[in-house]
Amino acid sequence: MRRLVLLVTLATLVVAPALAAAGQGGLTTAFATMIDHYEPIRQALLHDSITGIATHAKTIATEAATLAARFDTTARAGVPANEKAECTALLPEVKRAAKALAGATDLAAVRAAFGDLSKAMVRYREMAGCDGPVVVYCPMAKKSWLQPAGEIGNPYLGQKMAGCGEVVSK
Repeated sequence: MRRLVLLVTLATLVVAPALAAAGQGGLTTAFATMIDHYEPIRQALLHDSITGIATHAKTIATEAATLAARFDTTARAGVPANEKAECTALLPEVKRAAKALAGATDLAAVRAAFGDLSKAMVRYREMAGCDGPVVVYCPMAKKSWLQPAGEIGNPYLGQKMAGCGEVVSK
């Protein structure tokens, strides 16, 4: 009996968060998948690094391309049915921006490309209407980005001014 209780407890601790994160029916939205790769990019830039960014950016581009090619369900896209046309139109922009980010080779170019990707991802977030990342705006860089709620981590100014910015949408 104690083994069964232990097994159920472990299953609850491991499986429940994964199902909650995956959303309805265990389906992870494309937006959530993209954010899973967007955040490590933001973290690298916050720490003035470009290591690993190309790999994450390529994954975002692939996810956007896949969704655009097979936009057969708003559940997978993570947007309501009335946002389907706008989301379908936005996905090529996400793909282009992510590919440009993947091809950028120096910190300044990567930050500029990240700005373009962020602009598209902020629009996608608005359509998805999710409780996910917050939108932060930096008045010095005049750009927005997405990040988890909490301490500001500015990807445009990095360690020089890591805390510069304010949450503009929760």
